[in-house]
Amino acid sequence: MSSTSDVLILALGVGLAAAYLFRDQLFAASKPKSAPLVTPKGQNGSGNPRDFIAKMKEGKKRLVIFYGSQTGTAEEYAIRLAKEAKTKFGLASLVCDPEEYDFENLDQLPEDCAAFFVMATYGEGEPTDNAVQLLQNLQDESFEFSGGERKLEGLKYVVFGLGNKTYEHYNSIGRAVDAELTKIGAVRIGERGEGDDDKSMEEDYLEWKDGMWEAFATALGVEEGQGGDSADFAVSELDSHPPEKVYLGELSARALTKTKGIHDAKNPYPAPIGESKELFQDPTARNCAHIELNTEGSGITYQHGDHVGVWPSNPDVEVDRLLCTLGLMDKKDNVIGIESLDPALAKVPFPVPTTYATVLRHYIDISAVAGRQILGALSKFAPNPQAEEFMKNLNTNKEEYHTVVALGCLKLGEVLQLAAGNDSTIHPTTANTAAWPIPFDIIVSSIPRLQPRYYSISSSPKLYPHSIHVTVVVLKYENVPSAHVNQKWVYGVGSNFLLNLRYASNGETPPLIATGNDASVLVPSYQIEGPRSAYKDGTVYKAPIHVRRSTFRLPTNPKSPVIMIGPGTGVAPFRGFIQERVALARRSIEKNGPDALADWGRISLFYGCRKSTEDFLYAEEWPKYAEELKDKFTMHCAFSRENYKPDGSKIYVQDLLWNDREHVADAILQGKGYVYICGEAKNMSKQVEDVLARILGEAKGGSAAVEGVAEVKLLKERDPETASSSSKAPSLDFVPKPTEKPLEKQPSPLSQYVPEPVSSSSKPPSLDFEQKPIEKPLEKQPLPLSQIDLEELKQRLRSWRHQAAVLFRTRADDFTARSKVTFSQLGSELNRVTGYEVIDALKREVVEQEARINATRQATRQAKKTHDEAVAQRAKSQHEVNDLLERKSQWTDSDVSRFTTIVRQDHLYEQEEARAKAAVNEMEDAVEKEFSELMRAILARYHEEQVWSDKIRSASTYGSLAALGLNMLVFVMAILVVEPWKRRRLAQTFEKKIEELSRDNEAKLSATMAEIGGQLADQERLILHLRDISQSLVAPKSIEEAKQVVVVAKVDQSEEVRADQVVSTFHVTRGTVELAAAATGAFVVGVIGSLLISRS
Repeated sequence: MSSTSDVLILALGVGLAAAYLFRDQLFAASKPKSAPLVTPKGQNGSGNPRDFIAKMKEGKKRLVIFYGSQTGTAEEYAIRLAKEAKTKFGLASLVCDPEEYDFENLDQLPEDCAAFFVMATYGEGEPTDNAVQLLQNLQDESFEFSGGERKLEGLKYVVFGLGNKTYEHYNSIGRAVDAELTKIGAVRIGERGEGDDDKSMEEDYLEWKDGMWEAFATALGVEEGQGGDSADFAVSELDSHPPEKVYLGELSARALTKTKGIHDAKNPYPAPIGESKELFQDPTARNCAHIELNTEGSGITYQHGDHVGVWPSNPDVEVDRLLCTLGLMDKKDNVIGIESLDPALAKVPFPVPTTYATVLRHYIDISAVAGRQILGALSKFAPNPQAEEFMKNLNTNKEEYHTVVALGCLKLGEVLQLAAGNDSTIHPTTANTAAWPIPFDIIVSSIPRLQPRYYSISSSPKLYPHSIHVTVVVLKYENVPSAHVNQKWVYGVGSNFLLNLRYASNGETPPLIATGNDASVLVPSYQIEGPRSAYKDGTVYKAPIHVRRSTFRLPTNPKSPVIMIGPGTGVAPFRGFIQERVALARRSIEKNGPDALADWGRISLFYGCRKSTEDFLYAEEWPKYAEELKDKFTMHCAFSRENYKPDGSKIYVQDLLWNDREHVADAILQGKGYVYICGEAKNMSKQVEDVLARILGEAKGGSAAVEGVAEVKLLKERDPETASSSSKAPSLDFVPKPTEKPLEKQPSPLSQYVPEPVSSSSKPPSLDFEQKPIEKPLEKQPLPLSQIDLEELKQRLRSWRHQAAVLFRTRADDFTARSKVTFSQLGSELNRVTGYEVIDALKREVVEQEARINATRQATRQAKKTHDEAVAQRAKSQHEVNDLLERKSQWTDSDVSRFTTIVRQDHLYEQEEARAKAAVNEMEDAVEKEFSELMRAILARYHEEQVWSDKIRSASTYGSLAALGLNMLVFVMAILVVEPWKRRRLAQTFEKKIEELSRDNEAKLSATMAEIGGQLADQERLILHLRDISQSLVAPKSIEEAKQVVVVAKVDQSEEVRADQVVSTFHVTRGTVELAAAATGAFVVGVIGSLLISRS
């Protein structure tokens, strides 16, 4: 039983030790593994739903198209590629979400097949959520495909990337996928496509795809024309269907059935609108709405910096316009069912059954500018030849399309009206709009899904836990007119939807907008009541929303300085940031007193707008926040149309940043502060980055092009992730992610573990542990002295000891020499393998590169100086032009001549400025190139060092595990061997001791019995003697004599002996009494002795 307990305790100890050693792997949230579970070969088809190769074989598909998509755009282009492959070549495709398939099967793709990668770049050069695993597998050097190798020899692939050039890491994911595939032997078909969302993703795609398909046909040996037009969906009208089961704008089955559940992108929450107000002082020109969305009881939570997604509907006029052009106005409320003819290629993008009007109003984005490719597909349905020719011309003539459609901001319905010769400036009806016989399935498959519009949350849950605030500038601008298109107003869908909700919530009437000599028009109206009036409850209106998490966060440590740059509505998330700090300040002051904010870092907000009296957002709130934050909050305001520089140019936030450069540099370099930028990403963020580089370069004693850029890069990389926000998406080039305070890296538990040494007192068990103890060990008999010569023996011992010492020293010297040689060789080999020779070469290369960088930097400074001079000259010229223009009505001939001269000089200055700017850019590019090469070399060396560091840590881990195993082995041996041996020896010793005690007791008992026997013999002799004496005694003759010798014993002193009471007794002499006493004593001794004998 004891041994079993020991074994259990041992097992528990081993388990706890292993759990401690591997606690990081067992209990920590590690990064995703580089490879998913490997599927056994031969497990295909329905046996493994993640095997895309089996699905391709089963469906006879030759193309697999992987897409990395965050908002659905990349998925749309992936589906378009699949459709075009089917139409052009008759090839079937499998469109795959890479999250749902095992990527290691890619090496099994047959030779007559190809893989497409449509990859979007998200945030700061990051892969989309569903493409993280795919990119990790490609970049992981240890990842192996199903064949056991990291090779894709001969794999044919196509890459199309989606990005935005206003961000630093433009299309970095598409480029990374292309580079990694090429590195492992794959062969790209055609050029890599790159779409720029800042300009025209559609045009970039159209320019790329034609050349790609030509190269594709050559690589796969297929001919165009083998396919044909085929519908993706089958649309049918349902004669009878329960009205309560028809989707009228509901986005999910839970919304239709009003079932409670989690509110997310698939099930938005209709949030009641609380307070809503106009933030601009003059709302007739521009609008900025502040709207508070009530989330109490919804289960929705948010953090400062998160985004709220608002699900708008299309405006009424566009819904009516498309219903009329499609000839569906009379049956707009007919119930329809839509079925996908190829679910693997095209899924029904919205819930069905529904109605024609619902699809156009709630489910597809008919308010977007019409794409060029769809116009060609619709041309064959034109109501007349002129309309057909017009549509084909727009489809094939890129310049014409750009002038008429893109710059004219024409939606699909407007293009169809324009082609048919209808007037698009009046409200569409069936009487003034020609009908096109376009099948509705083409509309469903050609127009993308209507997506939510995201806005930065401008509140903090610390102050408003059940209310989400949004700050929305209403998008409204004029198009560029042309010969075919008149000037008109263009309205953003999401912001105008919210503006309509604001008007309705406050009971306001939308104002009229004058358009020159045209009649006044109303702001576009929306069906804000929602499906089945779900977004209206009495006088309360609701907006369907959900919250999207963001990494745009304040540092949790309030001691860190914070710099925020947010012109216009870019200040919206920073309002939430300030509220977050105000809530924390209130708690701190309440807990620690008025001096609680003494060690807080300074918060600087750089804000810009046109005028303080026109569009200064939340002007009344900032002083209150400053009062609560004491002197820890400073706001810098730039009013571009109110205050000007001495040269007459406008003041922007980057100018304020430069004016406060000392504090900015100190906060970043010394205080390790965080910088946040939010707003227009195309120009403002780049200009702010340039100013930051200039500030930091000057503070480091260098230039903006070298030291400044390096510091900005370090600022971005201070935290592994970045946090940002912009008007389009939550993204920023260089803001470090101020999330939770980064945890300091803890040393590895393996490096801290030291095995406990074996105690010196615990001797190893004897090898002969099964030997039984001998009852009585035999004593070794010494040899007679005559048989050994003691002197000779001593001599032999001395000689042997001397020889042993000499041999030991000789071998020790040989071992030392060999060890020196071995360690010297090992050191040389380690230097070679670990790259110390390469490091020396790298140091020399760094010195040379630094010299080249310094030379290039000097050239850059000279070019910058020339550029500054050119800018100053042109600014002076422009200032003089402005002065002349201000008094244009009073010009004289000399003024006209002077103006002409200045304009010419300005043109020359502009050319000189352009040349200087080009020179500066060239020099900066050269510096960047040299610096990049240097950084690549250093990073490559760093990567190698990391590899070796990992190997050393692995060796340390295995060594520690080996030591632990040895200790465990010793522990096991101690329990299983030593303990039983010790117990047997203890038992033997105890038995021997018992035997000795038994013998001692037996001897003592024998002696005692002999002594008692002698005493009994003496007693027997004494009794015989007493008998002889008693026989010699004579009885008394008479009573009188007896009375003389009688002895009366009084039992009780209270009793008196009567005279007639006579006691008969013997005549006792002194000798007789002594003899009786001796006999009595002998008897008692005998009895005691008998008792002792019986007990023993």
